[in-house]
Amino acid sequence: MNEDIKILNPTLILHLTRETMNMNTKKLFLLASIIILNIGSISAHEGSISVQEKNNHPSENRLKLIMQGLLKDTQLLNEGIFYDDFKKIEQAAKNIADHPNPGMNTMKKVIGYLGTEMPKFKGLDGKVHNTAVEIAKAAKDKNMESVVANYHELIDGCQSCHSQFKQRVSKVLAK
Repeated sequence: MNEDIKILNPTLILHLTRETMNMNTKKLFLLASIIILNIGSISAHEGSISVQEKNNHPSENRLKLIMQGLLKDTQLLNEGIFYDDFKKIEQAAKNIADHPNPGMNTMKKVIGYLGTEMPKFKGLDGKVHNTAVEIAKAAKDKNMESVVANYHELIDGCQSCHSQFKQRVSKVLAK
């Protein structure tokens, strides 16, 4: 086995046999995926908002904290799908469906700013909520096909809302 690995000193490149490389490549890909998911989860929740920032824009930051929680739950949902872990999928989907409310002050600002666009904003929030509920049901039934189909709908709802409203809502809440 030692003959299969040669380290080239100038470039530190490992040469592996074809069989070992395929097995190691799969393991490295799995490890890299887990690390990336965990780094994203940690960075979304640790030190994201300083005390000073919280005091400067409490409405914006409450919504931002909720969105960071949704990101964490979406990452857990991804992990559950990746590992066929239906309990993790169900819990993450329930967390998404039952995410906290940003509060009355935040909603007043958003409603006042969006005006006639508010039904569209609310509709996308409803789409995310309802799809998360469906994912939780599918996970409880151990129906991965339905989980994945609904997952795509969930991500579409998130992306649609972000592309249409994120910058504008963040701007109004920062005032």
